[in-house]
Amino acid sequence: MGKYAPNRPIIITANSSFYLLHYRKLLIKKLNKKNNIVTISPKDFSTKQLSKLSVNLPWRIDRSKDRNLSSFLLSLLRMLFLVRAVKPKLIHSHTLRTNLIISIVCSFYGIPSILSFTGLGLLSKDNSSSFFFKIVLKTIMFFSIYERKGIFSWQKSFKRSRFIFQNKNDQSIFISSNKKAQVLSKIIYGSGIPEEYFLKRRNKSNFAKNNPKLQFIYCARLLVSKGIKTFIELAKSFPEHDFIIFGEFDYSSKDSINKKEFLDLCENKNITFKGHQKKPLLKNKFQNPVLIVPSYYGEGLPRAILEAFSLKIPVICSKQATINLFTQKELYVVDHKEYTYYYSAIKEFIVDFQNGKIKKKVNKAYKLSKNFSEKEIVSQTQKLYEELL
Repeated sequence: MGKYAPNRPIIITANSSFYLLHYRKLLIKKLNKKNNIVTISPKDFSTKQLSKLSVNLPWRIDRSKDRNLSSFLLSLLRMLFLVRAVKPKLIHSHTLRTNLIISIVCSFYGIPSILSFTGLGLLSKDNSSSFFFKIVLKTIMFFSIYERKGIFSWQKSFKRSRFIFQNKNDQSIFISSNKKAQVLSKIIYGSGIPEEYFLKRRNKSNFAKNNPKLQFIYCARLLVSKGIKTFIELAKSFPEHDFIIFGEFDYSSKDSINKKEFLDLCENKNITFKGHQKKPLLKNKFQNPVLIVPSYYGEGLPRAILEAFSLKIPVICSKQATINLFTQKELYVVDHKEYTYYYSAIKEFIVDFQNGKIKKKVNKAYKLSKNFSEKEIVSQTQKLYEELL
């Protein structure tokens, strides 16, 4: 497709409109001031609002068939046609499957690309799929450093692509597939916390000892690997406290529990299901909230943890979810995914809550959260755009 004029648009793409709207909203707004922005994503409940921020092109994909070759090729073909029509000067993609497709498309057309790895997902934890997973990473790397120069000729270039990782663990896994990837990669911790979370009036915890009832909160898709079953089991063990679930069923994932199974599990009167909500920690009123993140999914950087930090909400989470960035100084870390370890962590938290030790921990977490503002993350991302363009 040749070289592109400066007035050509920038494409930002992901495997859901929700992701772009929820995590990349400020980035799109900032880029819109100097660039034409086109978003490409599948239609969902966020598409209409995303279309108000950018020109949005629907991309038909079936996330439930991620490992189906014919489904993958069809998604690739559709993206080839969309990119051919837009003729962008740069493409910024998010999530593993989208990154694989965009790496091939950009190699074919010779377009600069930024690939954001928002977490390597459950695939990186599945030993039975380790060979397939490594092939995916190597394929992304190959097409990121080669570009087509003729019908049968390809040329190597280390100037066309960059990789963004949300934690050092994911970066090291990717680099192990190709050592040359290190010079092309950068750590940018997540998508950042919106400024509204840092307002003083948003402080959610009052630590009311005269009201010893706690509100334990789950904020994620209802996936087994995200720990939804563990959370429900904990509710059964602590009937004197409230357990609130914010999330949705994800039938595109085989790891999602279904509605009947969920209702059968949630027999306890102390469980409240709120469904999917925007910014649930920020928008809802709580008395003594505690966020629980029992995930062993391949997380990038769980933004719910940082949101809780900024609101001074205590956090109990898995070792996996800390991504070696958070420690016992800021939250309660559970080293194993078995239910009994979370039970012990809650018992420890209740003791600290009653003797007032919890305040010191949440204050440290709050100070740490200020390093991850959305403005700072967007600024770092924009600098990477400038390097490539």
